Amino acid sequence: MRADIQVENKEDLTHSTGDAGLVEIWTKEIENSDKYEKTWRKEADENFIVYNNEGQREDRYNVFWSNTQTLRPLLFSRLPKTNITQRFLDTSETNRVASEMMERSIDLYLKDSDAETVISKCRDDFLIGGRGVARVCYDPENEIELEDGTKEIDSSEKKCRIEYVDWKDFRMSTDKEWCNVRWIAFRHYKTREELIEEFGNKGKAVELNATRLTDDRNKEDSELFKMAEVWEVWDKESKSVIFLTLNGGGTILSNDEDPYNLKDFFPIAAPLGSNSNPIDLRPIPLYRQYKTQAEELNTIDCRIRSLVEQCKATGIYSSIAEGSDMEALFNGNDGSMTPMRSTGMQKVQDLVMFKPLGEIIGTIAQLNDRKDRVIFSIRDITGISDIVRGVTTASETATAQQMKGQFAISRIQPLQKELEFWVRDLIRLLCELTVENYTVAELAAMTQLKIVDIKAIAKVEQDKLDALLNEAKSMTDPNNPDEVARLEQMNEQAKESFKKTMKKPIEDLKGYAITPEQIPEIEKLIKDDRLRTFAIDVETDSTIKIDQQQEKADRVEYIKSISEFSNSFFPMVQAGIITPDAFKQFMLFISKPFKVGRMVEESLISQEEQEPKGPTAEEMLAQAEIQIRQQELQLKAQKQATDAQIAQEELNIKKAALLQEQAIHQDKLEFEDANKAADREHQLTSQVVGARTTLMNSEAMAQTEHLNETIREANKQTFV
Repeated sequence: MRADIQVENKEDLTHSTGDAGLVEIWTKEIENSDKYEKTWRKEADENFIVYNNEGQREDRYNVFWSNTQTLRPLLFSRLPKTNITQRFLDTSETNRVASEMMERSIDLYLKDSDAETVISKCRDDFLIGGRGVARVCYDPENEIELEDGTKEIDSSEKKCRIEYVDWKDFRMSTDKEWCNVRWIAFRHYKTREELIEEFGNKGKAVELNATRLTDDRNKEDSELFKMAEVWEVWDKESKSVIFLTLNGGGTILSNDEDPYNLKDFFPIAAPLGSNSNPIDLRPIPLYRQYKTQAEELNTIDCRIRSLVEQCKATGIYSSIAEGSDMEALFNGNDGSMTPMRSTGMQKVQDLVMFKPLGEIIGTIAQLNDRKDRVIFSIRDITGISDIVRGVTTASETATAQQMKGQFAISRIQPLQKELEFWVRDLIRLLCELTVENYTVAELAAMTQLKIVDIKAIAKVEQDKLDALLNEAKSMTDPNNPDEVARLEQMNEQAKESFKKTMKKPIEDLKGYAITPEQIPEIEKLIKDDRLRTFAIDVETDSTIKIDQQQEKADRVEYIKSISEFSNSFFPMVQAGIITPDAFKQFMLFISKPFKVGRMVEESLISQEEQEPKGPTAEEMLAQAEIQIRQQELQLKAQKQATDAQIAQEELNIKKAALLQEQAIHQDKLEFEDANKAADREHQLTSQVVGARTTLMNSEAMAQTEHLNETIREANKQTFV
């Protein structure tokens, strides 16, 4: 745009308002983009003509096609394998399940949209013209009308996909860095039916003034159906998507707010080839770097072919020579001799002049030498070495071939990395588009994610066991020790049955499964751009299979060092000479110089600094519920045992009281018997004593009487 028509903002591009103003603005924006990239677009178009050998000589030496065919499989050979994982080494089940859910859905959409073909086309556009473009698209649900007049949602067509964009149908604002690009636009060619289907009545008024043919070379080849040129503009400044036709009869077909809600708004990654130019975003095709040499090579090859055609044994002879003599000289049979009819004494050599083949052959040799030098220059410029092409010599050593291979890798690797990162960014966009338009329930059904309601399973199982135990308890006699013991045994069996039933759901949760309580957590994670980017890493496997000898050597050397160290030091750890912590420090010391050992180093450090990993939150919850149920069963069993014990104690107390009463009664009886015996003995003793006393009294009286009698007798005698 000239300095005298510079504007400060987009509104200065028009004096009109409403839809007419928008048409005028975007007409000028797209025309300005065309002018800015005009030189490159013309060059890219010519490159495709050369590559396809259109309108060229059939014997042309197409080194451009040859080099492109060599680079194609080196840059991209297969659909990359998506690798979506947790960004950090933690034990978050939410992050793990979310990343696996995204990976499964993206793998499905990549294959469903034939992403390998799309990426291959973009790769070819990049190698030939310098730019490759692909976009992500979302096909929403369709509302269909049934026979009864009602409407329902048909979700069978709902999907996310990757779509190829022809480089000719892509425009963007004239900025020097991708982060500053204000808008991008895609050109579509639509029939009347498509216009009406997508835009309704507005589609009926659009003028069909275009065909899919966009170059001047095939203008005479008209298409059967006329079409309308429709531009789809993604305006980052207004966060809107506009469909319109341009020029004087332009029409705004639709103007909608951001339909995808992507973090960076645009449904494309930076076009492949945007990094080829250090100044701005206009691509630099690879062919530009050796176009002069390729044209010289083509000229040399054409001259060589022309000279080879001239390498024929032809000549002329003097008019004085007889024609029959020349015929006999050059076309005679072996050993035949024919008389010469010519007159005069001239020598045959003086009558015949041959074509100077020596000079022609010498020229061809010089041209072939120059051709080899030009080819070497082209290979030197492009970095396609002999070893990549499979050309080698027997005298080359393996080391020499390895050096050639490393040189080729160093020259081609930047192109490989650019395409690899572009594919990764495209897949990241597809991930973002998917999580923005699908719920966790839809993704779970699509990727066969199990939803395990462990609480419900535990409750159902526990209620069933409680019912059986209650029934058994109601039939148990608490006064019968055997039945009480049988009830306790049933409690233990119920615990084991509960553990066995819950084992499978708990094991399922360790795989690709979640609990209903995790659904809101996953929904929040995948819908939030910052949380998702922080927690989940979206990468791809390498799309190129080139032997990285140095990396392999480093890995082998690292493993060898660790093995030798372990064999030498581990016995000392077992013997107690070296502590396990010191052994870890030695392992870290060995891992430091090796890049391949950093993951091991991080693992060792995490083991050293962090506590041992415990069970997950879901496992802890399930375990807590199991423990609660077990405690409830134990409390019930303990209560039953306590009730039985109390009853037994009451029975023992009653029995003891009865025994005590019996003992008291027995003691009373024995006491009464002892008293009666004592009375009887006392009476007997009294009787014996009385009898003895009476007897003694009688004897004493008798003795006294006898003594008195004696005294009387003595007295009598005395008186006498």
